[in-house]
Amino acid sequence: MDSDQESTSSSSSSSSTYSSSSLSDNAIHLNQNMYRTIKKEVFIWVDSELKNIYEIDSERTWLEQKETIITKLLPPLYKLVNKKYNVSNSDILKMLHGRWRSRHRVSNIKKQGDDKVKMDRRRLKKNSRTMDKKKRRAQAANYLIENNDKYIRRYPEKELVRILKESGYHSEEWEETDSDEENDIIGEESAVKEKTMSIHIYETWWRSFALQRLLHDRIDPTVEKLRKKPRILKIKRVQRCKTTTSMPPVDTPNWCLTDEALKRFNRSTNEIPTYDYNTDQDEESDEYHNDEYENKKIKNKKNKKSKKRGVILINWHFYTN
Repeated sequence: MDSDQESTSSSSSSSSTYSSSSLSDNAIHLNQNMYRTIKKEVFIWVDSELKNIYEIDSERTWLEQKETIITKLLPPLYKLVNKKYNVSNSDILKMLHGRWRSRHRVSNIKKQGDDKVKMDRRRLKKNSRTMDKKKRRAQAANYLIENNDKYIRRYPEKELVRILKESGYHSEEWEETDSDEENDIIGEESAVKEKTMSIHIYETWWRSFALQRLLHDRIDPTVEKLRKKPRILKIKRVQRCKTTTSMPPVDTPNWCLTDEALKRFNRSTNEIPTYDYNTDQDEESDEYHNDEYENKKIKNKKNKKSKKRGVILINWHFYTN
């Protein structure tokens, strides 16, 4: 297990954890790419040149050692970092806190026994698969948009980006031991590493047929088309055991919800938009969309290299989920 991996919330930890008022520097905005680049180098310096000055203890609480970190470790670390980057004390402290929190959590889990450790490893693998699935689906959607796919262009851009970006819209994938009774295999490659294991995909109760069609029928085939390496473990989609505890993301569009979910959340069941249609008017509609697409393409031609359309606006740099 890589204990240095931070959870998604690590990079946005609450300001209540440590007082920013105790740091005299001005706030400096760092984009995600730069933040991650600096963070890697910060950890290298902490583990090498500055290791003898103060080593953060993952077993102790943050509050117990915060003052020592700020007074002993932070000043020399700040000098090293700012020889190369323009970064604030508060950002450096946030990086250190995120790493401590990840290691502290792992340390606490180890104390609870081997079963807890195994469960946590399964959870981390599940999260890693979700992040990989989102990334691959975004790349596939980008590919479809760039190739003027008639289906993908029917969906509202903002909603499409949100669906591809948020983990809640994507079904969970858990590594499970194979059972002879489970035979609804939708895809299978040679299980090289774990012959007795499969990836079980558990469908959520609230996802509508329209949302599943977008992900499974329109995007996933392109995911497989773009995949460079075949899957190692076989895939099983478990429809009969839908997870009933999951909840849809906030402001989920009505067309993404089942009738059961719409009623449960007091949403209107009337006038639900249908974006993926197959009618005799398809050809006429596609001709209109093609004209609209070409006009937009000409307008943006000068900025072709710097401007990206649709889901390309998503910044797909992942840490953990």
